[in-house]
Amino acid sequence: MTDGGVQHTVVGWFRADPRRTDVLIAATTIALAVLLAAASPQPFDAGWPDVAACIGAFVVLLLRRRWPLPLLAIAVVASAIHAVVWNQPSLMVFAALVLLTTACIRLERVQAIVLGVAVGCALYGITLCYEEFAAGDERSVIAFVWAAAAVGIADATRSWRRYRDSSEQAVRSAVLAAEARTREEVTEERLAIARELHDLLAHNLSVMNVQTGAAMHLLRADPDAAEEALVAARGAGKSVLEELTQLLGVLRHDDDAPLASVPTVENIPTLVDTMRSAGLDVIWTVSGRPRPLAPALSLSTYRIVQEALTNAAKHGTGRAQVDLEWSDAAVIISVTNPVGAGAPARAAGGHGLIGMRERAETNGGSLRVDGDGEVFRIDAVLPLVSQVASPPSSVTVDGGAST
Repeated sequence: MTDGGVQHTVVGWFRADPRRTDVLIAATTIALAVLLAAASPQPFDAGWPDVAACIGAFVVLLLRRRWPLPLLAIAVVASAIHAVVWNQPSLMVFAALVLLTTACIRLERVQAIVLGVAVGCALYGITLCYEEFAAGDERSVIAFVWAAAAVGIADATRSWRRYRDSSEQAVRSAVLAAEARTREEVTEERLAIARELHDLLAHNLSVMNVQTGAAMHLLRADPDAAEEALVAARGAGKSVLEELTQLLGVLRHDDDAPLASVPTVENIPTLVDTMRSAGLDVIWTVSGRPRPLAPALSLSTYRIVQEALTNAAKHGTGRAQVDLEWSDAAVIISVTNPVGAGAPARAAGGHGLIGMRERAETNGGSLRVDGDGEVFRIDAVLPLVSQVASPPSSVTVDGGAST
């Protein structure tokens, strides 16, 4: 293990249980106090007052986190009593300095300085009780030096803790932000997959439903037409299986390779022919100068037209008109269809309309849906230079029906 690893392990061991730090500080303080007392020119007989002071100092240091100020007062008073009665320094003085440091860490700087001056004056008064300092020995000012050192250590510790806490908070905020971004990306991916699945399945299954219904109706009257309808339904089923296979293949492989046959705006005429073969009378017009589109914009254009025609086939009277206009700044899609008498004013879920709106706004465009109970109209504007907007959570529908 490296030195950094050992240091991290030791620090972590102490931070895991603050009582371990309290025991270490108490034991270290008592040991240093005993060593200094033994090295002093004054006699150190370790009588019962010193033993009592040693035990008392150890106890108050163990409890320093709970009541630093009351224990500081007790330590100062005990040191004064020891000085007056036995005329010698007490080990409680060292405990008082540690308690002063602990108390000042929890105070603001000005309050800590005031407390340090007060304790320094008290300790200076205690030193004057000693016979060797009674004449005003300059060594008595050591009380102020120790008090100032305690306040300085407390100030440095407080500043370091604030820096550490702010750094840890910054790290936590960064982690939370990264997790939020990840969740947002996952949600966007799920929405994208849901849109693709909905558009893929809704269109092809609608075609299959129409064709199989027509086949059942024509089975006895016109077997050839029924067979053609079943062939068309089978083709729609094959198409949905192929597209599902491609979509699942993309989800299984972590690469950016595009799909070999992603539908584009150039495939809209084929889509129109498919819907016509399914029994929907589609009028298809194009105006303006067509031009190449970005893959995402081209796919969105196709999917919006596909979903609008699927909606017309499910809820309309069998007719629809698709107008695709190429302007200088945008692709403008308009799809209108008469609404059947039995069509609902609005669908329960409206996932298709939500998906179209999301596709439009993901590409920086907009989508409007209008309906008066007789005609259902979808207008989408997709700018050629995309200005991406956040996808909405709902779509407003003025009448009409949706998938």
